[in-house]
Amino acid sequence: MAAKLFLNILYNVAIILCVVLIYWSVKHVRYDWTAAGVFIIAITIFLKIRLAKEVRALQKK
Repeated sequence: MAAKLFLNILYNVAIILCVVLIYWSVKHVRYDWTAAGVFIIAITIFLKIRLAKEVRALQKK
């Protein structure tokens, strides 16, 4: 369970860093970096939702 908590924290940090990356890249007109940041955020949110479902399933047992 501690590993899942650490993984959740890691996902949160990744989302925050990508938001900062997107802000910086839009400000400096680097849309290739913006696209990469949006793609990484989408994958991270997908993985975070899967992790939340897995933790809920473990708690029901």
